[in-house]
Amino acid sequence: MVVANPDRAWLVLVGDVSYAVHVRGHAQLQAALVLDVSTGLVRGVAVAPSDIEALAAAFTTALSKPAGHLAPGQPDRVLCGPGVAAQVADVLGGLAPSTPLPPITEVAPGQEAEDIFDSFIGHMAGRAQPEEPPGPEDWQLLFDQTLAYFRTGPWTRWSDGIDLALELTVAGESGRHVAVVMGNAGLQRGLVLYPGEAAPAGVRDFEPGKAVPTPAGTLICALDPPGEQPADLAAKAVRYGWPTDAELVPAFLSAGPDEGSDLDRAGAQRLTVAIAAVLAHDARGPILAHPARQTTTGSVLLAGGQRASFGICQRPQPDEQALSGLRVHRVGSELVPVGTAVVLGHLTWAALAEMRGDARLHRPAPSDAPVPAGSEVPLVAVLTKRRAGDRIAAKIAELDPFGIAVVEVPDGQSAITVVGKNGAELVMEVATSSPALAVFRRRMRETKGRHLVMIADEALSSGQGQVYGLFECHQPPPSRGETQSA
Repeated sequence: MVVANPDRAWLVLVGDVSYAVHVRGHAQLQAALVLDVSTGLVRGVAVAPSDIEALAAAFTTALSKPAGHLAPGQPDRVLCGPGVAAQVADVLGGLAPSTPLPPITEVAPGQEAEDIFDSFIGHMAGRAQPEEPPGPEDWQLLFDQTLAYFRTGPWTRWSDGIDLALELTVAGESGRHVAVVMGNAGLQRGLVLYPGEAAPAGVRDFEPGKAVPTPAGTLICALDPPGEQPADLAAKAVRYGWPTDAELVPAFLSAGPDEGSDLDRAGAQRLTVAIAAVLAHDARGPILAHPARQTTTGSVLLAGGQRASFGICQRPQPDEQALSGLRVHRVGSELVPVGTAVVLGHLTWAALAEMRGDARLHRPAPSDAPVPAGSEVPLVAVLTKRRAGDRIAAKIAELDPFGIAVVEVPDGQSAITVVGKNGAELVMEVATSSPALAVFRRRMRETKGRHLVMIADEALSSGQGQVYGLFECHQPPPSRGETQSA
């Protein structure tokens, strides 16, 4: 006979786990979880083809063989999720027909109980579970930072070829990491946090279908379209305030060389601080000139009033010139979409000074550039819409441009090309005899090679547009009569 314990209360959760658990011959599977309210421990858990069968199996364990030190016996009261009170009463009454049913109340389970159910589903789906999972406040802070990251879209300005050196201090412990923004190539968006001083060897050689090197302690925030993430992870995001109509949904993973697992509390806190650090540094723009001097510092308030701090800067890329002696790049032709307006123009030095602070992404002139000369700064301006503008600016930032090269090509044309440390991209072609090109070259001589590459709205000419990228360059011009040819 089952005897009621007047101080015992259960919380019962039921959910469809067909997407996570697969059993041959059963298209639908339900999970039932019984939690001890006073301790949060699991009294019973089961998976079965129907909710009635799952509840019966979970209740049988909870009544007779609960986990750990919990005593067997019927509860004094039962709390359950919305819409399942009738099933709970039928099953519990059938298992203990001679004992009066305890009061059964439908309630909102609360985030902590839902998180425990998530952990069970994650385990059934094959994801390792941490010993100390994040608490509801940890999850809320992580989702809030990730939502800000999603809405800001730093991948439009940073590529996964740029390493961000990051030092975090959380709970009094400091550690060095490398943050890599994913998504500039249009594939996987998100953020990867590698432990140590550098991204692992081989990560830059990734190809679809090829395993990505992931050292132990790697933390991942992946943003994917709805339906591409496990349903339990998508549901968790919505519970913590993620917009139901968002184009991307987050999932978090702690990865290693052999397997991945759901985040533990320490990993969730580190990832929260790392995302906040990337957002703070992104607000300054991906300045590639003298990156080691562009360190951003700050702090983040974590659960329980704990304050964490960060310092983040761009890691300089290895200088390969000393090894190769001569760097050769094939000129790309996909920088500027067909039909985009590109102009050869100029700004006054005073207008340039005002525009620096308004540009979403600004890279100053190199430290060895000559002082301003001439009355006007020559520029090449790409005039486009915002979505393309951010992408083009990010790509030029990745090139780390020396400046504009004018190269004569066949048929009386000259190619206007952005040439940089990391590549070259065609911007436009003009007639070699064009008056605009002649004026551009004259201004380049007057400024001793200082000039601008600008990406902006088409409406900028009327004073209404946005400057997406402003790159101050120095490219010593050829002397009179000297030309470059392909």
